[in-house]
Amino acid sequence: MPRTVVPPVRFRNTRGGEPAGGDSLPEKLVKYVPAETLAFFVPLAAVLDDDNRKPWLITVLVIGIVGTAGYLWLAARRVAEDERPLPHFYVLACVAFVCWAIGTSTGVAALIGFDRVESGVVLGLAVFLIPLADDVLNRVLRR
Repeated sequence: MPRTVVPPVRFRNTRGGEPAGGDSLPEKLVKYVPAETLAFFVPLAAVLDDDNRKPWLITVLVIGIVGTAGYLWLAARRVAEDERPLPHFYVLACVAFVCWAIGTSTGVAALIGFDRVESGVVLGLAVFLIPLADDVLNRVLRR
């Protein structure tokens, strides 16, 4: 199983028919934020959770965003071209990482003024809406 989301494939240079194949919703949920990015972010965000460490927390957050896109791009280079994600996947993966960071790090949530409930709602919505957005964009962009 590739480490990136596999989009549905359609015969190249055709416009008709429904896309076939690709990852299911549960597979997409697992693949949006790589475990390697989380292994970097989780312990650092935990120790940078106080107000005196905001610049460091912002730095770690930015590195996590860039690292998410970079790691997934490198992982996509290792699979067949027809299994590589579409460009919008990388944007959605970065959004998923940010939502995950907001929902699981009180320091990140505090940076944007969210309380515990609001940050949990952001994470919960992202879990379902980001894979849905991916499916819609795959259909609109007609791979």
